Amino acid sequence: MKATYYPIIRIVFTLIVGVFMIISPSSILSYIAIIIGLLLLIPGIVQLLRYAIIRFQRNHRDRRNSSIKFPVLPTACAVTGILIIVFWKEVVKIFSIVLASSLLLAGIYEIMMIARSANRNILGYYVLPALLTLLGVFILINPLDLLPNVIVIMFGVGAIIYCINEIIYLARIGK
Repeated sequence: MKATYYPIIRIVFTLIVGVFMIISPSSILSYIAIIIGLLLLIPGIVQLLRYAIIRFQRNHRDRRNSSIKFPVLPTACAVTGILIIVFWKEVVKIFSIVLASSLLLAGIYEIMMIARSANRNILGYYVLPALLTLLGVFILINPLDLLPNVIVIMFGVGAIIYCINEIIYLARIGK
């Protein structure tokens, strides 16, 4: 396949994913959690199997002199992957609480910085930080009611905007 087709394949795939995220935002979160869990689980299991193979192939004398230690990180990755796959709703809730807290802190910080600046008399500067703060409070009050669908729809719209941007970029290169 020619290298010029790779951006087109990426654009088509991203567009399909973006449209699917907008059409069905509630079901895609479970798929995303399962994929993230598998991305942690599979390398962890592979490394644990590699450790077991190396460990049991050597004889007793070689094992005493070996510098191979028990793989803590692959074990933690495998366990984390399993936990994410099993408890995906709780992972999404934790993510929403972290996101809401960061929005709340960012809004408060922006309001404080605007109040300290020389342009504090213009009320228009306070609109976006106030909206960030209110959104953070709203998400903290209702972490799973609205947030997952809104995040997925925002990512879907972002994917479609990315596709449009890539098409414009490819059209400029083609000229």
